[in-house]
Amino acid sequence: MKEETSDGIAFLTERIDAVERERDALLERSQLLEQLARSFVDVIAARDERELASQALRAAVVGLGFTRSIWFRIEGAHAMSALYELDGPSVTESEYGGTLPEGSTLYRVTTGDSDIVTGWASDADAPLFDTRRRFAAASVRAGSGDAYLFYADGSNDRGGSSWSLNSMRELALHASFALERMRLSAELERLAMHDSLTGLFNRRALMERLAAELRTINRTGETLAFAMIDIDDFKHINDTRGHAGGDAALVTVATVLRTQTRDIDVPARFAGDEFSLILPRTDRDAAQAALKRILDALRTHALSASIGAAFATPGMPPSELMRRADDAVYQAKAAGKNCYCLAD
Repeated sequence: MKEETSDGIAFLTERIDAVERERDALLERSQLLEQLARSFVDVIAARDERELASQALRAAVVGLGFTRSIWFRIEGAHAMSALYELDGPSVTESEYGGTLPEGSTLYRVTTGDSDIVTGWASDADAPLFDTRRRFAAASVRAGSGDAYLFYADGSNDRGGSSWSLNSMRELALHASFALERMRLSAELERLAMHDSLTGLFNRRALMERLAAELRTINRTGETLAFAMIDIDDFKHINDTRGHAGGDAALVTVATVLRTQTRDIDVPARFAGDEFSLILPRTDRDAAQAALKRILDALRTHALSASIGAAFATPGMPPSELMRRADDAVYQAKAAGKNCYCLAD
């Protein structure tokens, strides 16, 4: 009887220990799932690619039990280069890269044959020269056609539990959605700031840049020129060449402004047949040389313009600078068109 009681107590003790182990495992899994849930939110909310990669890499290490994670860029079907890596407390730039043999695990995922692959460091086609224990990789694709590879290794889970692989697949899917959102947001911003016909900054973007440049000269005392460019006889161009010819003339003017100015200059389509040009760090001599280049280039396309330019002084508001340049345009037209005038 005493022996039976002892056996019963041992059984209950063993059972209690097993229940406690299950409780601890469930608690750990619950904490991991909570961390993963936060990671999904952080991935979707990322503002740029680096932040997106950082959040995904941390999720693989903190939430999925890997010890290292790497964010690769896919360069064709047979090559990849790493951008970011988490192998410690912080995300750093990575120098991994190499070729992808046809039929290898990473080749399959980059070509779309598999959405996620996993394996072991001892496998013949282990992806890295220093692959650690179990690895997994999933593809991340944006609507722009850019392709990335979300890779992690170092897990002790030799078999690769389904929940961790599914979680990694979901992380890669969320990253794809985030990249597409960034692409669409950037495209919307571009459309909001650029003229649809010429591709130049529109009036809104021009005013923002001009205000920023004026703040700069208030701080630094540098020179700044601003020009208004009015195509001569644009109505005649429309009447003789049609509206398609008028649009072609506008595109030609935009091309001239791009090719005949510096990288720091800011050409814009102001309205209709009027263009503007911000010329940072430009004195009178440099402004005259730039405006002459523009007029000479326009003449080679059988176009001409009346250009007025003014120079900013510290504290001058954008409206005053634009008014002076506009007055100079009228002076150029009064002088016979196809020329420039500088405001006093």
